[in-house]
Amino acid sequence: MAKRNYYIQNEIVLCTYAAMYDADDFGGTFRIEDLTRRSPASIRMKIQNIASMLDEASIRRYNNISPLTGLPHGQSGRVTNWKAVEPLTKLPKQVFLHQCLKIVGL
Repeated sequence: MAKRNYYIQNEIVLCTYAAMYDADDFGGTFRIEDLTRRSPASIRMKIQNIASMLDEASIRRYNNISPLTGLPHGQSGRVTNWKAVEPLTKLPKQVFLHQCLKIVGL
């Protein structure tokens, strides 16, 4: 069986910011790809998964990212990395962005 390629904390931080605001603020999703050479499709799904979790938790998002879909009506999405995502949602946008910019080296 192949080893799972779990998201690292820095990827989760960037994907959460992208789900809440706009990845272009820190240079775009390719900056996330540069961290671990993860595929663009995987990153897009992670951002959509986080957007879905934010929506389920009634946490406001400031973009039009489509949340991860495909579940039957009435079922909630898959909650992954919530312990890492949830505290990030409480950061002021500028503090959160500063953290992202440090991660990508800007």
